[in-house]
Amino acid sequence: MPLPENMVTNILKDYQGKFFTVKFLTKNDEVRTYNGRMGVTKGLKGNERGQLVADALRKQGYNTIVTSKGYKCFKMDRVLAFKAGGRHVFTMGDEIV
Repeated sequence: MPLPENMVTNILKDYQGKFFTVKFLTKNDEVRTYNGRMGVTKGLKGNERGQLVADALRKQGYNTIVTSKGYKCFKMDRVLAFKAGGRHVFTMGDEIV
């Protein structure tokens, strides 16, 4: 069972640009874990197509994170656990080790 979306949003807002780890469910209910940063714009194209894609993802509830493998997306309402700045928040059985 995912964490409440408003709780995840409020806590991660404080960690924009800082590293954190997030464990979440994909749309086919596979569990994934990403380690990266939110709010990074380096390497993004500032063209019209890039803005359209970013706006479409945001409207569907996706958030972008920069990992060592590039830009990845996850939904806040599908987060099972996260670790940021020494804070560990998780649902029963979904702790990030």
